Amino acid sequence: MVGSVLEGRYRIRGRIARGGMATVYDAVDERLERTVAVKIMHPGYASDPAFVHRFIQEARSAAALSHPHVVAVYDQGVHEGLAFLVMEQVQGRTLRDVLTARGRLPASDALAILDPVLDALAAAHRAGMVHRDVKPENVLIGSDGRAVKVADFGLARAVASVGPTSTRGVVMGTVAYVSPEQITYGQASTRSDVYSAGIMLFEMLTGSVPYGGDSSVNIAFQHVHADVPPPSSRAPLVPPAIDELAMRATRRDPNARPADAGAFLDELRIVRDEIDGRSTRSVSGTGILQGLNQPSGPPTITASAAVPVPQSPGQHTQVVPRGHEARGTAMMPNVAPLGGGHRAGGPSLPGPLNRLNPQQRRLALIASIVVFALIAASTGWYLGVGRYTSTPSFEGLNRQDATSRAKTQGLQIEFLEKNDDKALNGRVFDQSPDADGRIRKGGTVTVTISKGPNVITIPATLAKKSKGEARATLEKAGFKVTEDYDFSDDIESNKLISTTPALGTKAKYGSTVLMLISRGKGVELPNLEGRSREEAEQRLQELNLQFTIEIVESDNPDQAGKVIDQDPRSGQVSGDTTVKLKVAQGQAQVEVPDVVGKRFNEAREILEEAGLRADRQGGGRGDNEARVFFQVPSAGDSVAGNSEVRLFVG
Repeated sequence: MVGSVLEGRYRIRGRIARGGMATVYDAVDERLERTVAVKIMHPGYASDPAFVHRFIQEARSAAALSHPHVVAVYDQGVHEGLAFLVMEQVQGRTLRDVLTARGRLPASDALAILDPVLDALAAAHRAGMVHRDVKPENVLIGSDGRAVKVADFGLARAVASVGPTSTRGVVMGTVAYVSPEQITYGQASTRSDVYSAGIMLFEMLTGSVPYGGDSSVNIAFQHVHADVPPPSSRAPLVPPAIDELAMRATRRDPNARPADAGAFLDELRIVRDEIDGRSTRSVSGTGILQGLNQPSGPPTITASAAVPVPQSPGQHTQVVPRGHEARGTAMMPNVAPLGGGHRAGGPSLPGPLNRLNPQQRRLALIASIVVFALIAASTGWYLGVGRYTSTPSFEGLNRQDATSRAKTQGLQIEFLEKNDDKALNGRVFDQSPDADGRIRKGGTVTVTISKGPNVITIPATLAKKSKGEARATLEKAGFKVTEDYDFSDDIESNKLISTTPALGTKAKYGSTVLMLISRGKGVELPNLEGRSREEAEQRLQELNLQFTIEIVESDNPDQAGKVIDQDPRSGQVSGDTTVKLKVAQGQAQVEVPDVVGKRFNEAREILEEAGLRADRQGGGRGDNEARVFFQVPSAGDSVAGNSEVRLFVG
């Protein structure tokens, strides 16, 4: 698929991953110039309607969720018989990758990751959907350690229509995380997602799932017949409150678990408050997650961290080198000289320095220079670095959370509001300075909150307006306009029938609106090919349509005098359409002479001289006596040579 372009828009650049139902590719949306992930169904499932339906259901389920912790689904389509989804591409790693690299996680990190996962599942549960496949492979952690998103709602269905969870005899979901009721009864509910999330919490805390075995059947048996042990049985440092939280979420009886992910999330936050001793926190736990996606290793300490900042520039401490312990530490106050005497062999020095020997004075001078250098370096560090701090990220926060984060960091905050097509309404999507940028301590950060897409109502009053008036109104409102045409029995020609999006609905500013313009009442044009010229002319006259006839050469004598092409083709056309017919000449055209009133013998001779044949119709008298009273074709018509003219005699 690499190099393919789907629907003239999504160019495949490389493969990211391959799953049981589909392969995920790295792609670029050439229309919007953004990187996306494209999930394409495996060819083996394309002929199975059940799998195709389940695949498309993923798009509908996920697209219905608009949540910062759910991987967004942008589009869905079919390419060469294979269904595909276009999704947000999250730069980072899966929770499975993190667990493989780190083993078990500290309790604080485990809770910080589970918090946004439950927040996303709670949104799905409120919308009447069950994920049915909660596991570390479906939890994505952004490369900055901040964004935690839940992916693959392909097994989600409306709770009201949840039926058996197995397909082709295999339980849908992953057996290590599947709930007992899914195994036993084939039924899934919001409490089933709670159970799977509890198993995932157990794995983060201990580094392994609670049950192992040599077969899926063995693992499933343990889910049904054994209680999940407390995480502290494998990781002794897990606090008792987290033990109880994990065990409540993984009870075999669904009614003994939290009712849904929202209830589980409330209990988790209470436990975090008890452990941390805090009454408020960021919902997503980004503070704990910072650095989780970075390679493990010793912390880096900058050189400036070791430079002291003197409290009193007028007084410094001199450190005397080893070997002069008896002299200890000498203070150099900024005072007047105590005496004016001179030491032999050296200049007169003020105060205590005058009583030092030359080596001591040299050491004192060096110490003074070092101290003054430290003062200069410290002052420069403070002016250049020390009075600044790193700007926190406010992206995705609402106004209240952004204010709280700024206050926690000791910063002022200023809000702007702006329309944005991508950011959620009421959420921060831009800031100045940028995240991790430099800002003065106590300074002001300016954040921009989305007002949602800039949408405009398409006026319902445009119905039946002229094409020009409708176009001018839409373009003035800020839309791009395209046109299409169709016939209408009710709306006059060149007037508006409808629009897409529909009249009276809202659409994004600058988006394209399709106008459907009336061609007027249509006429059903029959297929005239193969019919004689006379028959074709008569049919078009009956339909009140204008027509032109072009005589063309033909090598097929059977086509002589017949229609061999028409434009337009059969179908509905407007009443002012001119139909163009091509009639095969076949043989030379002859003008039929007038033989009415002639005796039959005489008429026959005239016709034969003209290259035509006579066909006598009626009359009992002889050829020399019977006279022609009617002829077909009429005199003056053009017919193919050697054509037959019927003569009616009496």
